Amino acid sequence: MSFFWLALFSYLFEKDSILEKAENDGFFYKNAEISEVTECKADKNSLCVKHNAKNYLVKKSGKLEIEAKIVNDSIHLTLSPDQAYISYFLYIQTSCNVHKVQITKREIVLEEKAANISRLQITGTGVSGPEILWSRKFKEEKLPPFSANFDNSLKSLRKSCKKPVISIDRKLEEAAEKSLAKIQNEGLKHYSSKEGGIRHTGIHKKILGENLFAAKSEAEAWKMLVSSPSHLYNLINPQFRHYFYAIKKEKEEVSGAIVFSD
Repeated sequence: MSFFWLALFSYLFEKDSILEKAENDGFFYKNAEISEVTECKADKNSLCVKHNAKNYLVKKSGKLEIEAKIVNDSIHLTLSPDQAYISYFLYIQTSCNVHKVQITKREIVLEEKAANISRLQITGTGVSGPEILWSRKFKEEKLPPFSANFDNSLKSLRKSCKKPVISIDRKLEEAAEKSLAKIQNEGLKHYSSKEGGIRHTGIHKKILGENLFAAKSEAEAWKMLVSSPSHLYNLINPQFRHYFYAIKKEKEEVSGAIVFSD
């Protein structure tokens, strides 16, 4: 394992834990700069977080501004975009369903009642592909369990959510392996200036999707995926009928890529 990958894993694990604590305290931005400090002083765009006996300053990156208000059981979103992203998508999770909507205006009033929404997430499409920029949980829901491996877990999830059966397709193996290799070299990026994305792997499918992950175990990776609406969207998307997953395990560290298709 390269020094880059060791450093990347360490950073990802710490960042995920710190951002989870920040969200619990009302800081919902995921595209954030995290720095260890001796004395923490926060402003309107940052938050102080204590993690593993250390103090961290979590500060929003970029110019994106998102505000969410509940008015008469309707969620009102106001978005001030950052020109670093060419498009934005909103994921609306309601139990076993995730709706994906492209954001085309700055003021949005959701049709779904706030009481039915478990989580909202906003992604932006940048030079490295989609990035999670903001995520907010509105109510607690029991996470789908991990069942021995990804294949069992995914099939069990789709069955419980009444989604069509999905099966492993070896035709997607090469694309998944290439995405896994890209993680090792460049981190969790969906698009590379050198390699392109999954559309550049020669797969002849109308609909494609991809989930990337890095975690301490498969079970932990599963928890991270089903906790994220944009990743859960792929896992339960009824248009996806085939998939292949590539996983690399090294000691207590796991990285992986899941490619989905029609």
